[in-house]
Amino acid sequence: MPETLRDLVGAELAEPVDPRVSAIAGRIAADYPGAARAALFYGSCLRQAELDGLMLDFYLIVSDYREAYRSTWPIVANTLLPPNVFPFAHGGLAAKYAVLSEADFHRLNGPEAGDVSVWARFAQPSRLVWAADETARAAAADAVARAAPTLLSYALPMAENNGDVLDV
Repeated sequence: MPETLRDLVGAELAEPVDPRVSAIAGRIAADYPGAARAALFYGSCLRQAELDGLMLDFYLIVSDYREAYRSTWPIVANTLLPPNVFPFAHGGLAAKYAVLSEADFHRLNGPEAGDVSVWARFAQPSRLVWAADETARAAAADAVARAAPTLLSYALPMAENNGDVLDV
């Protein structure tokens, strides 16, 4: 029986990572008690065996911005121009993480997104390295599964109108 795109994305997201990556994700999520829903690891470090000296990239998905932050300015900033990005360090490793609400993460992985900043990242490999529960894990996977079709929805018309898009 053929697998669905959602099944393939779920399997990709579940691939193992260096335990230090999961530890950092857990520590980031712990800074957002009650709001943290999922943490995704992505970027060039995903393919690296040696992480020392590199900057690891994460997205922290939260229930909503009011629940996530204690002060007003990050709520306003994340609402008007998501995501907010913060530095983080743990266990001798450096990282940065972007914060998005579950609703924004879902929307920004789809064709209704106003820019490519999220779906372009998640049309590439990533790992779901922390989740609050199975509902959060499923919501994150569903959102990520929207990214590749979004990429294709923009690329296919260009290919159809311009012939071979790889022919330069």
